[in-house]
Amino acid sequence: MRPSRCLLASWLLIALACQPVAPEKDDMINSPPPEPTFEGDRAAVALAEKMFKAIGGKKGWADLRALYIKAEHTEPQMSQPYQSEIWRGIDEFELRIVQGNDSFHTVARVNAQGGEVAHLDHRDTTRVLTAEQLEEWEFDHNHNVYVVLHRLGKNPAAFRAVLEETDRLTFYEDDHLLTAFRLDDQLRPHLFYQPTREGNLVASEFSTWGTHRGLTHSAGGGPLDGDFHYTTSVWEPSNRSFSESFSFAEDPAL
Repeated sequence: MRPSRCLLASWLLIALACQPVAPEKDDMINSPPPEPTFEGDRAAVALAEKMFKAIGGKKGWADLRALYIKAEHTEPQMSQPYQSEIWRGIDEFELRIVQGNDSFHTVARVNAQGGEVAHLDHRDTTRVLTAEQLEEWEFDHNHNVYVVLHRLGKNPAAFRAVLEETDRLTFYEDDHLLTAFRLDDQLRPHLFYQPTREGNLVASEFSTWGTHRGLTHSAGGGPLDGDFHYTTSVWEPSNRSFSESFSFAEDPAL
């Protein structure tokens, strides 16, 4: 016995009603593409996204190209604090540092082409960096926390996020450890782990915070070994290149 023509028509209407409705063409055109994110397991990627949201978002850090910092440093072996000024290229290896107090005054100028450190005090000497020393400066620059956050925000798909030791958010570039963080109760990276060329991790704590132009950053802290402590008074970001952001008619001086 064959189903009647009316019954077949009813089944056809039910089948058509159950088909998913295709999105309108305009909706497909206007829908934004999914935002790039990190490689890695779901929990680590979700935590990485929450961290960036807590400190200003991936785009804000991706747009950062240069940074000026002024801070006061104290060290256990020094009888008085000293001032630091740092002009750093974030998307390029370009660096100026001035440090000093009443007893010393040092200026460093370093980039990919070379570098020198001048002691403009009783020592009155200038030291040109060797090729090995320049590599060490560049390695430290590439693993500076603000350079790292810029790179992670600019091209997250190039990095793999991993949760290690249950709560350490670690980022790998290929098979190389780039950096690691532990987050506070507001999901800010209050512990920062910087790799050394020998493969060790040096931990620093960010104990106070500031926010400038939408970016939340460390305003005080230091390495966990107590080697020094800093308090930041100026943290001025720029979305322009190093040369466009800063000009040095003469050597920067305190």
